[in-house]
Amino acid sequence: MNEYEINDIRETFSRLFVLAISNKMNFDSFTNMLEKSEFVSMIENNKYDPLFNKPIDKLFYDITGFKVKEDNSYGIYNDAYWCGQNYFDLHLKLKKSFSYIFLKLSLETMMNIYTIFHEMDFSSLVDYFYKKCKEKTILRLLCEKTNKSLPSISRATLIPLSTLKKYNISDEYLYTASFQNIAKLVAYFDVTYSLFKE
Repeated sequence: MNEYEINDIRETFSRLFVLAISNKMNFDSFTNMLEKSEFVSMIENNKYDPLFNKPIDKLFYDITGFKVKEDNSYGIYNDAYWCGQNYFDLHLKLKKSFSYIFLKLSLETMMNIYTIFHEMDFSSLVDYFYKKCKEKTILRLLCEKTNKSLPSISRATLIPLSTLKKYNISDEYLYTASFQNIAKLVAYFDVTYSLFKE
């Protein structure tokens, strides 16, 4: 994608957050829908698609199934817009999937830190994100989010508990996991494969 296309998509991406938050959508529900959408898939595969040119309310409906009464996202530069813009820029800079970024830095946390970071240089947010990444592993965060224990995951997926404990210690172990184990975790937690890409 060229610079013009990237700026255009960043604007659309950010406005989706304005619509979600102004319509009081659950933060986790919205980001879960967004990360599984064709829209995000195209962005992550660096493809510019005609679907990006849809009216924002129709694109929002395609992603969330939620019909907005009016598009109040144009020209709005508030905390929601800031979140969308900076999630997009984190993806561009770090080359990590949105599912990974949303898991490591939830929308709730992003909204809470807006007052601290919105006037700072983007590099400050990048440093904060790296710090959050080191706090908890992917598997630990997934367990906390779904209120699941390693033994229960082992019983359901037939992944040995000792293997899950390794994944829980470090993301590096998870990145070297077999495709079969990744597929089991994707199905169990209902997440995207892109979450487990290094």
